[in-house]
Amino acid sequence: MNNFIGSYYKQVFGSVVRLARLTDEREADALTREIIHDLWEKRELLEAETGKGVFIYKIVLVHVFAHLKARGEEEKIKFLRKILLIDPANYELSVSGISPRGEIGG
Repeated sequence: MNNFIGSYYKQVFGSVVRLARLTDEREADALTREIIHDLWEKRELLEAETGKGVFIYKIVLVHVFAHLKARGEEEKIKFLRKILLIDPANYELSVSGISPRGEIGG
């Protein structure tokens, strides 16, 4: 798993910081580790993907939206929805029962 973490940590961390606009490094690290853990659990799907970057981006988006929703960061969520090239509503990956829109039961 250490190689797996090493392969994806930097890319995911950078995406988390930019997308969630996090300034607290510990918070960004915790969210990154949560995402890496989810990717690890979905590693068979990840390895089967031809577009690994897109798959990772989708997982990151789901977690970032869920994180922002849990913190009540509605303005950040609105901002992300305006600028994203991939509308989170266009895919159905769920994390712990939360949809990309942050709705329970997703």
